[in-house]
Amino acid sequence: MPKKKTTLQLYQLSLRVNLGWPAQERQKKQTVLLNIDIAFPQAPQACETDELADTTCYESLIKIIRKKIAKKNYRLIEHLSREIYFIASTYLPNKTKIKITLTKFPPINKLKNASFCYGDF
Repeated sequence: MPKKKTTLQLYQLSLRVNLGWPAQERQKKQTVLLNIDIAFPQAPQACETDELADTTCYESLIKIIRKKIAKKNYRLIEHLSREIYFIASTYLPNKTKIKITLTKFPPINKLKNASFCYGDF
């Protein structure tokens, strides 16, 4: 049987983070939305076993991301996207491909949001 492609997609995870170019913007936490696309190098065993222990627990991944980004201030979504990518890559199996899309809602007149993508695909 040919190898199946398997992905996990986490969309619109709301994160509170100190983010913004001017220091004044970073003084107050703001909400950003995080999308994570994860392509596994092989199908998780849970596809067959239906057991949480045989797959990636995305609740644990989310907790790790929230805990680590809460400790810092970030000026740019580009940098924060890269940080989240590296946090996720340490948690996920080797050779997993990850794409981080981070959306913020800047206080710029008539701009609804701005998004940045960082990753392997």
